[in-house]
Amino acid sequence: MAQRIYTASDQLLVSHLYTLLEKAGISALTQKSAIDVPPAENGPLAWHSELWIMKDCELAIAQLLLEQALASELTDLPHRDLAGTSFSPPAEIA
Repeated sequence: MAQRIYTASDQLLVSHLYTLLEKAGISALTQKSAIDVPPAENGPLAWHSELWIMKDCELAIAQLLLEQALASELTDLPHRDLAGTSFSPPAEIA
């Protein structure tokens, strides 16, 4: 049974994670979903990308690969927040 394992507004990051899983031989798919629907009828939708694993037997290794990849992203980009979906400005020095 398919299971969602990651959701983010950073579609490039989700695509990158999907590629890592596919290269490791893990069956995965991505899907877009409208998470934040604005109260005004003419406001923009906030689209998020979801990463799904297709086989339950691959879930544990997929989660491990994601944890390693996201930890690497946080190490490489020190101003990235823990959700891995947006950048935080550097702290100002007083």
